Amino acid sequence: MSRVLVIGNGAAGLFSSWLLARKGQEVVLVGRGTPSTSMSTGCIRTRPEGCEREMAEFLVNEHMPWAVGARAGLSKIGTPFRCWMAPSHSTWKYGEAPGSVTVVSIEGHPAIHVRIASSLLIAQGIRAEHLSLPIAVPPEVPLTAAFRSEGSWELLAKALRTTSSDAVLLPAMVPLREYGRLDALERQCGRKVLEAVTPLGPPGLRLTELMHARAAGAGVTIWDGRRVTALDIKGDTVRGATVSGGSEVKEVATDAAVIATGGPLVDGLNIKGRELDDPFGVFQVARSTDALRGGYASREGMMVRVDGRRMANAVAAGDCVYSERRDHGSGLAGALDSARMAVMALEGA
Repeated sequence: MSRVLVIGNGAAGLFSSWLLARKGQEVVLVGRGTPSTSMSTGCIRTRPEGCEREMAEFLVNEHMPWAVGARAGLSKIGTPFRCWMAPSHSTWKYGEAPGSVTVVSIEGHPAIHVRIASSLLIAQGIRAEHLSLPIAVPPEVPLTAAFRSEGSWELLAKALRTTSSDAVLLPAMVPLREYGRLDALERQCGRKVLEAVTPLGPPGLRLTELMHARAAGAGVTIWDGRRVTALDIKGDTVRGATVSGGSEVKEVATDAAVIATGGPLVDGLNIKGRELDDPFGVFQVARSTDALRGGYASREGMMVRVDGRRMANAVAAGDCVYSERRDHGSGLAGALDSARMAVMALEGA
């Protein structure tokens, strides 16, 4: 094995690409669309089973430090959120919850729901107050765009100094390379600065950008905006693939393949009637009464053809894989664990 094609640009595809490239493999990753990683909270909710060390190394970043262990935080509506690994301003250690929190909102912007958040904080025994910033930001404008100027951050720091709370809860509003602004803000206002744990926003986008950069830094060739439309399979071996993007179509030769295309919502497995289906028309899909757990079948780590033949050089990883143990909240950790297992299966083939 020297050339590996990875199909899928989410957490499982990027992590498996990084692992393979670090071992000296020539890796090409093909993906398009928005991976589920970008829609996540940007936190790892459960502890990975077998790749804790590798995952921690994979997520190392100079701009955004991580906190590891039993962690707790707050959503943008004030509900408690528990996880195992998170950016440093998202959570606190169990048992170290602030006694009082100021919920910060931007006039007319839906990034945080103040009244609901305050009510739920009080229900948790945390004293809550509200601070509305007199900064006009249209509802459709991301706060990451609105808080680019030093003036906006100076105004925020000045306002936060007037609060009496132990901590302030901000909407998610900083991109990866500006995450250090939250450290500076904490020093300026003298309060613990917390960022609301928020899906479908900056936290997930930061995580995707971080993973993308780590894979590229390891030498992975990344073809964004492209799709594998067909696989060249001889017997039990993937020999190559047809890759299309725009008006360009390429035939790519490979010695092995990792399929990490995700579920139907992210351009992965198809939905046929009420069941999942392989878009390539090649591999077995194991069904489950729980749609969350259905996905590609495998035998001894390798994918299985529809005729029951075990593949010699093709593995699957992430949400497209059948799993009896996939539960709510385990998505990212499970994707990373399965990516590591897929790489180990290829190495042992």
